[in-house]
Order: sequence, then structure tokens, then C-alpha cells
Amino acid sequence: METVAGYPTAHVHAIADTGKGQVLLATHDGLYDVSVNPAQRIGPVVDWMGFTLGKDGFYASGHPGPGADLDNPVGLMRSTDKGQTWESLSRSGISDFHAMTASKNAIIGFDTTLRSTADGTTWKDLEPRILPATLAADPRGSLVLAATEQGPWRSTDDGATFSEPAPNTPPLQYLAVARTKAVGITPDGVAWTSQDGGVGWKRGAELQGTVSAVAMSPDGSRIWVSSSLGVEHSDDGAGSFELRFASPQ
Repeated sequence: METVAGYPTAHVHAIADTGKGQVLLATHDGLYDVSVNPAQRIGPVVDWMGFTLGKDGFYASGHPGPGADLDNPVGLMRSTDKGQTWESLSRSGISDFHAMTASKNAIIGFDTTLRSTADGTTWKDLEPRILPATLAADPRGSLVLAATEQGPWRSTDDGATFSEPAPNTPPLQYLAVARTKAVGITPDGVAWTSQDGGVGWKRGAELQGTVSAVAMSPDGSRIWVSSSLGVEHSDDGAGSFELRFASPQ
């Protein structure tokens, strides 16, 4: 465990592994790199409610913070310099995407309606029955998972169509995808993993703290979980977790 000075105290809405062990937290007070010590805030102070890594940059949504000259809500925004600066793409002043992900051919977001866009500006509505807590995809593929109270809905065509949750699938609240690997966390803090893109699930370890977000490394070998204790980590497929980055408070 490493105690990280300056670890953000604001609520965490999303976590991401950009590769090579860099771990980012999208929080109520902006985007933070917690894999350096002290932690570093990246870019403007924005309440990033939705955040995801895409094939051509970072995508996010939320509300402007103090001093940020942006519409509220900010709609869909993109950064092509690793979070330092952001540009508005669409739905500024309209959408606050609380769940967001990016597949190879679409950006999918939920702002009371599940929507997708292929170009960042033109949107279409998706399956109206899906009210996701979180969305997960890999920007290198077309698999999309949507976490709902009924279990994970599954799409293999960038969200254009979804299959309903299979019977007896765990009610996953937080999801992450890397290629055909996936990890999900239930509301009671138990991790589940899938090797076949969310078709079958295997129970793993229980997290130590209260979970707020989950991520996988691009190769699927590492799992990162934002919890009330900091960032918990697994490198054995959710067989066990250890507290990797902790707040000094």
C-alpha cells in the first residue's frame, strides 16, 4: 500500500487505467492522477459525472466547477491531450451523462435516455428499457455492457441492439471491459469476472471498502477499484484485492 499525499477527497464517479500503471480518478472536483505521489489534478475543475477512455482521446460529461466557462451541464466533451484541455462536442447545456463509455464505433451515454453517437455530434436513442448504473466497453471492440438491477445487458454491435440479462446473472452495479474480459461489482461489494464478454460470470473476492467505480488495464491483467479506502487492486483476476493507493486522511 502506498499512502498518496493530495489524494482527492471528493466523490469518485469513474476510474481508468490508461496503460503502464497510470490510474486516473474522475471526481466531483476534477480529474486526478493518483498513481503519482503527491496526486496531481489534471485540467480544469469540472464535476466529471461521466468519464471514459476512447480510441482518440478522453470523453466526459458533468457540471462546470468554479471558474470554468462552460454551459451547465457540459454535454459531451473530449480531450486529446490526456485531460489537460477539453472541447465541447455536443449537447452542451442539455445532457449530463451519469454513465458513459466508448466502443470502437460509438460513444454511448445515459442522461435518463440511453443514447449513442458515432461522430460525437449526431445522437440516436437506444434500447429504452435499459436504465444503467454504469456502462462499459473497450474502444478496440464493439462489445458494450450495461449494468442494471436485472443484471448486465449485452451488446456486440456498439449498442445498436442489446440482449437481456440471462437468468441468474449477478446484479452488477459497476462494470469494466478489456477485449473479451470483463469485471463487475455487485452492490454488496463482491467482484465477478467474465472471460467471454459478459456471457458467463465467476464469483471473486469481496472488496474491503465501499465501491464507487471499477476499471481494467488495457490487457485485462489488472483490476482497479475506487472504494472508500482509496484504490484497491487485483492482479489475479479478482481472486484477491489489496489496497494500492490510499488517502492519508
